Amino acid sequence: MKRIVPLILCFSLTLSLVGCAGTGKVKPLAPSDIEEKEEVSVSLEKRRELIVGKRFIYNIAWNGIPVGRVIGECGEEIEYRGYKVYPVRIRTESNRYLSKIYRVEDVYYSFVDASDMTSRRYEADRKEGRYRKHVIVEYDHNAGKAVYTNLTDGSVKTCDIRDQVHDPVSAFCFFMTLPVKEGDRVSISVNLNEKNFDLYSLVEGFGTVTVPSLGDFRAFRITPLIILKGKEYRKGRAQMYFSAGEKRYPLYGVVWIPFGKVTATLDRVEDVDQSLVAGR
Repeated sequence: MKRIVPLILCFSLTLSLVGCAGTGKVKPLAPSDIEEKEEVSVSLEKRRELIVGKRFIYNIAWNGIPVGRVIGECGEEIEYRGYKVYPVRIRTESNRYLSKIYRVEDVYYSFVDASDMTSRRYEADRKEGRYRKHVIVEYDHNAGKAVYTNLTDGSVKTCDIRDQVHDPVSAFCFFMTLPVKEGDRVSISVNLNEKNFDLYSLVEGFGTVTVPSLGDFRAFRITPLIILKGKEYRKGRAQMYFSAGEKRYPLYGVVWIPFGKVTATLDRVEDVDQSLVAGR
Protein backbone atom coordinates (compact mmCIF):
# COMPACT_ATOMS: atom_id res chain seq x y z
CA MET A 1 0.00 0.00 0.00
CA LYS A 2 1.38 3.40 -0.97
CA ARG A 3 2.55 5.77 1.73
CA ILE A 4 2.03 9.52 1.85
CA VAL A 5 2.42 11.23 -1.52
CA PRO A 6 4.45 14.43 -1.18
CA LEU A 7 2.22 17.49 -0.80
CA ILE A 8 -1.03 15.47 -1.02
CA LEU A 9 -1.00 14.09 2.56
CA CYS A 10 -3.67 11.53 1.73
CA PHE A 11 -3.99 8.46 3.91
CA SER A 12 -3.99 4.89 2.67
CA LEU A 13 -7.22 3.18 1.78
CA THR A 14 -8.66 -0.33 1.69
CA LEU A 15 -11.74 -1.88 0.13
CA SER A 16 -15.40 -2.05 1.00
CA LEU A 17 -17.60 0.21 3.27
CA VAL A 18 -21.13 1.33 2.90
CA GLY A 19 -22.59 4.75 2.33
CA CYS A 20 -22.03 7.68 0.03
CA ALA A 21 -20.34 11.05 0.46
CA GLY A 22 -21.13 14.50 -0.84
CA THR A 23 -18.10 15.60 -2.83
CA GLY A 24 -17.27 18.86 -4.55
CA LYS A 25 -18.46 19.58 -8.09
CA VAL A 26 -16.52 21.67 -10.59
CA LYS A 27 -18.02 23.86 -13.32
CA PRO A 28 -15.57 25.56 -15.72
CA LEU A 29 -15.88 29.31 -16.31
CA ALA A 30 -14.23 31.67 -18.74
CA PRO A 31 -11.37 33.63 -17.16
CA SER A 32 -13.38 36.84 -17.69
CA ASP A 33 -15.95 35.57 -15.19
CA ILE A 34 -13.38 35.85 -12.41
CA GLU A 35 -13.24 39.24 -10.77
CA GLU A 36 -9.71 38.84 -9.46
CA LYS A 37 -7.06 38.45 -12.14
CA GLU A 38 -3.84 39.36 -10.34
CA GLU A 39 -0.46 38.88 -11.94
CA VAL A 40 1.34 35.92 -10.46
CA SER A 41 4.29 36.80 -8.31
CA VAL A 42 6.32 35.06 -5.66
CA SER A 43 7.11 38.53 -4.37
CA LEU A 44 6.30 38.41 -0.67
CA GLU A 45 5.01 41.97 -0.75
CA LYS A 46 2.14 40.94 -3.01
CA ARG A 47 1.00 37.75 -1.36
CA ARG A 48 -2.18 37.42 0.72
CA GLU A 49 -2.14 37.02 4.46
CA LEU A 50 -2.42 33.45 5.70
CA ILE A 51 -5.83 32.67 7.20
CA VAL A 52 -5.18 32.19 10.92
CA GLY A 53 -7.36 31.23 13.86
CA LYS A 54 -9.47 28.91 11.72
CA ARG A 55 -10.14 25.19 11.53
CA PHE A 56 -10.87 23.62 8.12
CA ILE A 57 -12.69 20.29 8.19
CA TYR A 58 -12.75 18.09 5.07
CA ASN A 59 -14.70 14.95 4.31
CA ILE A 60 -12.60 12.22 2.68
CA ALA A 61 -14.18 9.75 0.28
CA TRP A 62 -12.87 6.85 -1.78
CA ASN A 63 -14.88 6.36 -4.99
CA GLY A 64 -17.71 8.33 -3.33
CA ILE A 65 -17.63 6.23 -0.15
CA PRO A 66 -16.90 8.15 3.09
CA VAL A 67 -13.72 6.92 4.78
CA GLY A 68 -12.70 9.72 7.16
CA ARG A 69 -11.79 13.35 7.47
CA VAL A 70 -8.89 15.78 7.43
CA ILE A 71 -8.74 18.68 9.90
CA GLY A 72 -6.41 21.61 9.29
CA GLU A 73 -5.80 24.34 11.88
CA CYS A 74 -3.66 27.49 11.84
CA GLY A 75 -2.88 29.48 14.98
CA GLU A 76 -1.88 33.09 15.45
CA GLU A 77 1.75 34.11 14.95
CA ILE A 78 4.23 32.96 17.63
CA GLU A 79 8.02 33.05 18.00
CA TYR A 80 10.19 29.97 17.46
CA ARG A 81 13.98 30.11 17.78
CA GLY A 82 14.01 33.80 17.04
CA TYR A 83 11.67 33.59 14.03
CA LYS A 84 8.04 34.56 13.74
CA VAL A 85 6.06 31.54 12.61
CA TYR A 86 2.53 30.31 12.17
CA PRO A 87 1.80 27.01 13.96
CA VAL A 88 -0.19 24.74 11.65
CA ARG A 89 -1.61 21.33 12.48
CA ILE A 90 -3.21 18.79 10.13
CA ARG A 91 -4.92 15.61 11.30
CA THR A 92 -6.19 12.72 9.21
CA GLU A 93 -8.68 10.34 10.80
CA SER A 94 -10.35 7.26 9.39
CA ASN A 95 -14.04 6.87 10.20
CA ARG A 96 -15.35 4.01 12.32
CA TYR A 97 -16.08 1.82 9.29
CA LEU A 98 -12.62 2.06 7.77
CA SER A 99 -11.02 1.87 11.24
CA LYS A 100 -12.35 -1.67 11.62
CA ILE A 101 -10.17 -2.63 8.66
CA TYR A 102 -7.36 -0.09 8.59
CA ARG A 103 -7.22 2.58 11.28
CA VAL A 104 -5.56 5.90 10.43
CA GLU A 105 -4.60 8.53 13.03
CA ASP A 106 -1.99 10.85 11.52
CA VAL A 107 -0.97 14.24 12.89
CA TYR A 108 1.32 16.71 11.12
CA TYR A 109 2.72 19.92 12.60
CA SER A 110 4.54 22.71 10.84
CA PHE A 111 6.06 25.97 12.01
CA VAL A 112 5.67 28.11 8.90
CA ASP A 113 7.91 31.17 8.62
CA ALA A 114 5.66 34.24 8.65
CA SER A 115 7.94 36.16 6.28
CA ASP A 116 8.11 33.75 3.34
CA MET A 117 5.98 30.67 4.16
CA THR A 118 9.00 28.34 4.25
CA SER A 119 9.31 25.67 6.93
CA ARG A 120 11.23 26.06 10.19
CA ARG A 121 10.08 22.82 11.78
CA TYR A 122 8.00 19.83 10.67
CA GLU A 123 6.67 16.95 12.72
CA ALA A 124 4.82 13.87 11.49
CA ASP A 125 3.22 11.38 13.89
CA ARG A 126 1.79 8.61 11.73
CA LYS A 127 -0.35 5.68 12.88
CA GLU A 128 -1.65 3.73 9.90
CA GLY A 129 -2.77 0.16 10.57
CA ARG A 130 0.25 -1.40 12.31
CA TYR A 131 2.63 1.15 10.82
CA ARG A 132 4.13 3.66 13.26
CA LYS A 133 6.49 6.55 12.63
CA HIS A 134 7.08 9.75 14.59
CA VAL A 135 9.69 12.11 13.17
CA ILE A 136 10.69 15.71 13.85
CA VAL A 137 12.54 17.74 11.22
CA GLU A 138 14.42 20.95 12.05
CA TYR A 139 15.33 23.12 9.07
CA ASP A 140 18.51 25.21 9.28
CA HIS A 141 18.25 27.50 6.26
CA ASN A 142 21.56 29.22 6.96
CA ALA A 143 23.48 25.94 6.99
CA GLY A 144 21.38 24.37 4.21
CA LYS A 145 20.65 21.32 6.38
CA ALA A 146 17.65 19.42 7.72
CA VAL A 147 18.00 17.29 10.86
CA TYR A 148 15.60 14.33 11.05
CA THR A 149 15.01 12.92 14.55
CA ASN A 150 13.05 9.68 14.48
CA LEU A 151 11.30 9.28 17.84
CA THR A 152 10.19 5.76 16.89
CA ASP A 153 13.63 4.16 16.53
CA GLY A 154 15.84 6.90 18.03
CA SER A 155 17.82 7.54 14.84
CA VAL A 156 19.07 10.98 13.80
CA LYS A 157 19.85 11.79 10.16
CA THR A 158 20.92 14.91 8.30
CA CYS A 159 20.30 15.87 4.69
CA ASP A 160 21.00 18.88 2.49
CA ILE A 161 18.17 21.25 1.68
CA ARG A 162 17.69 23.90 -0.96
CA ASP A 163 16.88 27.57 -0.56
CA GLN A 164 13.28 28.45 0.28
CA VAL A 165 12.47 24.88 1.31
CA HIS A 166 8.97 23.75 2.24
CA ASP A 167 7.52 20.79 4.03
CA PRO A 168 4.20 19.41 2.69
CA VAL A 169 2.17 21.53 5.13
CA SER A 170 4.00 24.81 4.54
CA ALA A 171 3.64 24.21 0.79
CA PHE A 172 -0.15 24.33 1.18
CA CYS A 173 0.17 27.52 3.20
CA PHE A 174 2.31 29.02 0.44
CA PHE A 175 -0.38 28.35 -2.17
CA MET A 176 -3.02 29.85 0.14
CA THR A 177 -1.18 33.18 0.01
CA LEU A 178 0.08 33.28 -3.59
CA PRO A 179 -1.58 35.64 -6.11
CA VAL A 180 -2.11 33.77 -9.38
CA LYS A 181 -3.69 33.96 -12.82
CA GLU A 182 -4.57 31.32 -15.40
CA GLY A 183 -1.54 29.80 -17.11
CA ASP A 184 0.91 30.56 -14.31
CA ARG A 185 3.49 27.93 -13.42
CA VAL A 186 4.75 27.93 -9.84
CA SER A 187 7.89 26.07 -8.76
CA ILE A 188 8.89 25.29 -5.18
CA SER A 189 11.16 22.83 -3.35
CA VAL A 190 9.61 20.36 -0.91
CA ASN A 191 11.72 18.36 1.55
CA LEU A 192 10.24 15.08 2.78
CA ASN A 193 11.64 11.71 3.87
CA GLU A 194 15.21 13.05 3.55
CA LYS A 195 14.62 13.85 -0.13
CA ASN A 196 14.25 17.12 -2.04
CA PHE A 197 11.35 17.18 -4.47
CA ASP A 198 10.77 19.77 -7.18
CA LEU A 199 7.10 20.65 -7.20
CA TYR A 200 5.77 22.34 -10.31
CA SER A 201 2.17 23.51 -10.18
CA LEU A 202 0.21 24.73 -13.18
CA VAL A 203 -2.74 27.08 -12.72
CA GLU A 204 -4.87 25.50 -15.42
CA GLY A 205 -8.11 27.43 -15.26
CA PHE A 206 -10.75 29.15 -13.24
CA GLY A 207 -14.21 27.82 -12.53
CA THR A 208 -16.87 27.29 -9.90
CA VAL A 209 -16.54 24.68 -7.17
CA THR A 210 -19.75 23.66 -5.45
CA VAL A 211 -19.22 22.51 -1.88
CA PRO A 212 -22.40 20.72 -0.71
CA SER A 213 -22.44 22.25 2.78
CA LEU A 214 -21.16 25.74 1.87
CA GLY A 215 -22.39 26.54 -1.66
CA ASP A 216 -20.59 27.87 -4.75
CA PHE A 217 -17.09 29.36 -4.83
CA ARG A 218 -15.12 30.94 -7.64
CA ALA A 219 -11.95 28.89 -7.75
CA PHE A 220 -8.76 28.08 -9.61
CA ARG A 221 -7.22 24.66 -10.11
CA ILE A 222 -3.68 23.58 -9.32
CA THR A 223 -2.25 20.44 -10.93
CA PRO A 224 1.03 19.45 -9.27
CA LEU A 225 3.90 17.73 -11.06
CA ILE A 226 6.49 16.23 -8.72
CA ILE A 227 10.07 15.69 -9.87
CA LEU A 228 12.68 13.69 -7.94
CA LYS A 229 16.27 13.62 -9.23
CA GLY A 230 15.17 14.79 -12.65
CA LYS A 231 12.42 12.19 -13.08
CA GLU A 232 8.69 12.50 -12.63
CA TYR A 233 7.59 11.03 -9.32
CA ARG A 234 4.44 9.03 -10.00
CA LYS A 235 2.38 7.84 -7.04
CA GLY A 236 -1.03 9.02 -8.07
CA ARG A 237 -2.27 12.03 -10.02
CA ALA A 238 -3.78 14.97 -8.18
CA GLN A 239 -5.64 18.26 -8.53
CA MET A 240 -6.43 20.91 -5.93
CA TYR A 241 -8.98 23.72 -6.07
CA PHE A 242 -8.50 26.99 -4.14
CA SER A 243 -11.04 29.80 -3.84
CA ALA A 244 -10.18 32.81 -6.00
CA GLY A 245 -11.82 35.29 -3.64
CA GLU A 246 -10.29 37.35 -0.89
CA LYS A 247 -10.27 34.32 1.42
CA ARG A 248 -8.04 31.73 -0.23
CA TYR A 249 -9.71 28.55 1.04
CA PRO A 250 -8.54 25.11 -0.12
CA LEU A 251 -11.94 23.83 -1.27
CA TYR A 252 -11.60 20.47 -2.93
CA GLY A 253 -8.90 17.98 -3.86
CA VAL A 254 -8.83 14.74 -5.80
CA VAL A 255 -6.15 12.07 -6.10
CA TRP A 256 -6.41 9.27 -8.67
CA ILE A 257 -4.87 6.02 -7.43
CA PRO A 258 -4.78 2.49 -8.91
CA PHE A 259 -7.96 1.60 -7.00
CA GLY A 260 -10.03 4.63 -8.01
CA LYS A 261 -9.99 8.15 -6.67
CA VAL A 262 -9.81 9.83 -3.27
CA THR A 263 -11.54 13.17 -2.74
CA ALA A 264 -11.29 15.77 0.01
CA THR A 265 -14.21 18.21 0.21
CA LEU A 266 -14.39 21.19 2.56
CA ASP A 267 -17.25 20.64 4.99
CA ARG A 268 -17.00 23.62 7.32
CA VAL A 269 -14.75 26.35 8.70
CA GLU A 270 -14.63 27.05 12.45
CA ASP A 271 -12.83 29.36 14.81
CA VAL A 272 -9.98 27.67 16.66
CA ASP A 273 -8.34 28.35 20.02
CA GLN A 274 -4.75 29.44 19.35
CA SER A 275 -3.43 27.38 22.29
CA LEU A 276 -4.79 24.18 20.77
CA VAL A 277 -2.45 24.61 17.81
CA ALA A 278 0.62 26.23 19.35
CA GLY A 279 0.60 24.08 22.48
CA ARG A 280 -0.30 20.88 20.57
